[in-house]
Amino acid sequence: MSKNLYVDSYSGNTIAALAEDGKLLEYHIEKRNSKVIAGSVFKGTVENIIDGMQAAFVNVGLDKNGYLYAGDTLIDKGDLQVDLPSTLNLQVGDEVMVQAIKDPFGSKGVRLSSYLSFAGRYLVYTPNFDVIGISRKITNEEARSRLAKIIEGVKAKGGFTVRTAAEFAKKSDIVKEAKYLIGLYNEVIEKYKTAKPGEVIYSEGNLAVRMLRDVYTSEISNIYVADKNLYEDILLDASKRGKEVVDKVSLYNKGIDMFQYFGLSGEVDNLLRNKVDLPNGANLVIDKTEALTAIDVNTGSYTGLINLETTVYETNLLAAKEIARQVRLRNIGGIIIVDFINMESDEHRESVVNALIDALKSDRAKCNVLGMNELGLVQFTRKKKRKESISLMVKKCPYCKGDGVIFSNDYIVLKIRTALLDLFADGYSSAVVDLNVEIMSYILQRGALTKDVQKIWTDKRIYVIPHKTYHQEFFTVRGDNNAVLELPDKAVLLY
Repeated sequence: MSKNLYVDSYSGNTIAALAEDGKLLEYHIEKRNSKVIAGSVFKGTVENIIDGMQAAFVNVGLDKNGYLYAGDTLIDKGDLQVDLPSTLNLQVGDEVMVQAIKDPFGSKGVRLSSYLSFAGRYLVYTPNFDVIGISRKITNEEARSRLAKIIEGVKAKGGFTVRTAAEFAKKSDIVKEAKYLIGLYNEVIEKYKTAKPGEVIYSEGNLAVRMLRDVYTSEISNIYVADKNLYEDILLDASKRGKEVVDKVSLYNKGIDMFQYFGLSGEVDNLLRNKVDLPNGANLVIDKTEALTAIDVNTGSYTGLINLETTVYETNLLAAKEIARQVRLRNIGGIIIVDFINMESDEHRESVVNALIDALKSDRAKCNVLGMNELGLVQFTRKKKRKESISLMVKKCPYCKGDGVIFSNDYIVLKIRTALLDLFADGYSSAVVDLNVEIMSYILQRGALTKDVQKIWTDKRIYVIPHKTYHQEFFTVRGDNNAVLELPDKAVLLY
């Protein structure tokens, strides 16, 4: 199996994706100028205490106060194997160092913890806990013992949680990272002393660097980066991890959109659809509500070759694996209810639940699966720290005035950019884009394509022509090699 990491940018936004054998496993978008909140450390001020819940609201300089609960921490408490204090011991007006463990969502402010953690590739440093934790995904007892001895030899205040990627890592690399994380914490302590209330003391790197840190293992074959600035950021981070990582990083410059070149564009578009086809003709229907996400399994056109029970069982097994991939790919969090097709055999029901559990083991987010009830429903939870990428790819539909969505302006610009890359790859010197008037205004006001025009299309001409009657998602791109173009007065040259 070949795993590749892909990184690109458009209009100042960053895209990072992980794929295995040509199928997407993760897809993330980070908007330009967005604040990386989850993982950030703040100097906050306590503004309200909720005694009955051992919680407090803390002003950390964001639009809404953060919620601080005594028992919260950024990392998996199961790996720590330690009981967290159940009281806050704070008063209104106190200044406190807190870390964001979950981004703001909807009407809720950022979720905070007073127990800090700093993640590396192999380790998570927990200065507040003098314990050694080892990922439960490392099941080999000899490996667990070896890793524990390595960490015991590191002299530091607090403790470490060993991540899954450390199982086959060199001792020198693990110790080097431990010292780096300790130094990082010491820098945070010094900055806190002089920081003003509401100030960010520490924040994690950009999406590209975080993705490399979180998903890189020896199984990653290639790291393709289509943006020069991000390429340099990743190379710098990769150099800290060793020559092996640096050698896998390459600057993509094939001319056409990278995701289209590698056959991933269709999968990205499919993220916006609630119906997911399975290879055997069956399908999943994914519906998200405010409280939970419901996934329905349907046989679709699949009729099987033996009998109904076998057909249903085979479909449910296939669905279990795809459900695990989809919740990870779409970054779905919270409560997830799966309506599997009803099976008569208890053995089959148990086997399907186990298949779902096994498939979820590769997910970086913590998942907890409950058994199947008599209705054939399986409930599981999935923890997430950041917004779903889909929320950055769509917006409320102005046409239906209901709960539907259409492509966001940024995503339409990305599709126009992809079409332009394809067109110029065919040898055209000029391009004419007919598009919705609102999308054209967005491109001009935001300079959405300015970077590409000034850097990679310096010898090209791109004209945009607005149309009031065009649907916001609709546009056409045509090429021309004539020196003089016949265009309407409303055409605008991008520069």
